[in-house]
Amino acid sequence: MITIPIVIPGRAYEVHVGRFAEPSAMADVLAKGLGDVTGVAVLVDETVGKRSPLVTPLVDALAARLPNVRRHDLPEGEACKNLREIERTTDWLAAQGFDRGVAVVGVGGGAAGDHAGFAAAIYLRGVRFALCPTTLLAMVDASVGGKTAVDLSAGKNLVGAFHQPRAVVADLGFLETLPVRERIAGLAEVVKAGLIADATLLAWLEEQADSLASGVVDPGLTECIAAAVRVKADVVAEDERESGRRAILNFGHTVGHALESASGYELLHGEAVALGMVAALNLGVSLGLTPPSLPKRAKNLLARLGLPIDVEHRLTNTVLLRMDVDKKRRSQAVRFVFVTEPGVTRLQDVPLAELRQRLSGT
Repeated sequence: MITIPIVIPGRAYEVHVGRFAEPSAMADVLAKGLGDVTGVAVLVDETVGKRSPLVTPLVDALAARLPNVRRHDLPEGEACKNLREIERTTDWLAAQGFDRGVAVVGVGGGAAGDHAGFAAAIYLRGVRFALCPTTLLAMVDASVGGKTAVDLSAGKNLVGAFHQPRAVVADLGFLETLPVRERIAGLAEVVKAGLIADATLLAWLEEQADSLASGVVDPGLTECIAAAVRVKADVVAEDERESGRRAILNFGHTVGHALESASGYELLHGEAVALGMVAALNLGVSLGLTPPSLPKRAKNLLARLGLPIDVEHRLTNTVLLRMDVDKKRRSQAVRFVFVTEPGVTRLQDVPLAELRQRLSGT
């Protein structure tokens, strides 16, 4: 078990990564993090609830430790990340009679975690919450840092709030029943962490790529997840609300989010981020900010991990127009993250017209 502190003034908490012996051990950590509550709403991705044998024992264990524990299932994946489903959840919270002493626990991937965190942020003007991420992507990225959001038809994550969890418990046992495609998609965010802030992690990924792609859940994977979490913990501790350095965590996400939403979310988030990172590296080369060798190195690693890298033919007009509603847009420019060397980044505004032109190759 590895414990990583997230040191945010007034809102410090811990991320616990490893293989718990029993769901009751997870419940112990969650109960300690949540503290004195009057009730617990466990929001569960319905597919995870059916697929993983850990979910029901975890809910039962929480009920043995905390008062008034009730379960509410969410639609699978991105289908729960919209205002209609948030309204359904908050109506349910109110119907259960939950007061401001309630805690929300999100069990599922990044979408379920975002839903749980945003619902907790707005119910009764904010109640406490904790996360139990069940996908590799959620463990290394989505469950850390307090960003919560849902999608609009215009684009991804356009309505949200900063709301820090009280605890995050990442049990690798959930990965045993995770589909291979979803597990591989989560590795994209680990590659991102290496590229933007940890050259040693990047080199380690290159050494371990074949093992990681094979799907073996071993102590090496625990270390891999913990390394990515440490990168994010360091950035978030310095800049909780993305007024400065935290923007580097958006590397690959401007194009990635556009690709993801334009695909109708047929692309998994990690797959879209992999493609977005390739596009950002190529753009950096064209602007003279990224060494030409780095896109080749990154593409080789992503391909070995089983992630898509064929971004060029995917950059349709629909995708390019989606970037007009990117959260990082400032007037007629987008704040882009460029990697100038492994572990080193630079933020630079790129005019939308120039961005479309360079990405489309026209």
